[in-house]
Amino acid sequence: MRVSLNIFMYLYELDINKVANISVLKNSNESISRLSEMGVMPGTEVRVVKKTPFGGPIQIKLNNNYIIIRKEDAQMIEVEVK
Repeated sequence: MRVSLNIFMYLYELDINKVANISVLKNSNESISRLSEMGVMPGTEVRVVKKTPFGGPIQIKLNNNYIIIRKEDAQMIEVEVK
C-alpha cells in the first residue's frame, strides 16, 4: 500500500527551485482576478525562481512564463508541494 503525504504551505514559504501545485487562492477578489489573468490559478504547477531581500516580491515560473508577484499575494496562495 502506498501512502501519499501531501505538504501544504504558502507560496512565499516555498524554497527557491522547489516545485508545487497551486491549490487555493485566498486573496481578495481583485487580486484573484489579476493573478488569474497572469495564469496563477488552482491546479497550475509553479516554481519559485528568485526571492528579493527584505521581504520584497518573488519571481515564479508557471506555464513557461516568468512573472513577479507581490509578497502579500504570495503569502495568500496555498500550494501543495510535490
